Amino acid sequence: MRLLSRLLFILLAIALATIAVAAPTLKLVKSFRVPYGPKSLRFSPDGRIVAVDCLYGHQVALIDPVTYVLVKKIPVGGEPVECCFTPDGKELWVTLYNRKQVLCMDVAKGVVTARIEVGRVPKVVEVSPDGRWVYVANWESGSLSVIDAHTKMAVKAFSVGRIPRGIVFTHDSRFAYIAIMGGAQILKIDVTAGHKVVGRIESGITPRHLVLSHDDRAMFVSNNLANSVSRIDTTTGKIIRRIRVGKMPRTIALSKDDSTLFVCNYESGNLGIVDTVTNRQVRIYRTRVHPIGTTLQPDGKAIWVSSYRTSTIQVFDIQ
Repeated sequence: MRLLSRLLFILLAIALATIAVAAPTLKLVKSFRVPYGPKSLRFSPDGRIVAVDCLYGHQVALIDPVTYVLVKKIPVGGEPVECCFTPDGKELWVTLYNRKQVLCMDVAKGVVTARIEVGRVPKVVEVSPDGRWVYVANWESGSLSVIDAHTKMAVKAFSVGRIPRGIVFTHDSRFAYIAIMGGAQILKIDVTAGHKVVGRIESGITPRHLVLSHDDRAMFVSNNLANSVSRIDTTTGKIIRRIRVGKMPRTIALSKDDSTLFVCNYESGNLGIVDTVTNRQVRIYRTRVHPIGTTLQPDGKAIWVSSYRTSTIQVFDIQ
């Protein structure tokens, strides 16, 4: 019996190792500089453009992901920190860290079309998948601003707790989750019920960035000071795994098939590869100092990483 148990353990270990080996490998294909201080970056839904928030350059850079050519520099009159495309890719919403503003720009024309006042130190901005709502996490105000994406008018603002940051909508746009980085909770918002808080989920300390699996059942949370990623079952609201990663994980991205989580390990200076089957970080890839932003190409073939201290973008093919 003991021999049989040992054999089963060995077979399980081999199976898990085989799964881990199947995790993707990365190949650095391009490294280039952009205007000063690239804080975050996002692919457009069609994959034809990458928007880079150049915090200290006071501009948003639009880059062709095929040629890596900077096709437009859009001055924004402040420090752009985070951005999000509308589902059709025609507009880009950008938060201005030092202006208490979120702005909307026409991507094709490269011009700002609206500026909306929000709370102090707006950070993450996210557009609902149905394109109707824009949520803004106001870091210093401890509040969430809700904007009608069509009228470009703020319709609601309310307190959510100290240092709100990450935002993610469910794929049907019914709910949104907000990370409260100054604590250890994630708020669940019912979007269809007047943007009302309907739940609180324990997340581990300093939850920063959130992503959802494509069935909305698993949520991954980067816990900045805990050097870990929490995996939460959204049906129960419980943490089912705490995944050890590098130091001070920041932005995360989930592969198209939900099998791989990419983690910017800020203080470790690398991009971590987490196998979501085994819930382990199985590989790391060296980046420039302090990787902070990452965005996955919509077809899943490449991932981009920004380092705002070196004003560098690195592009890795996913193999």
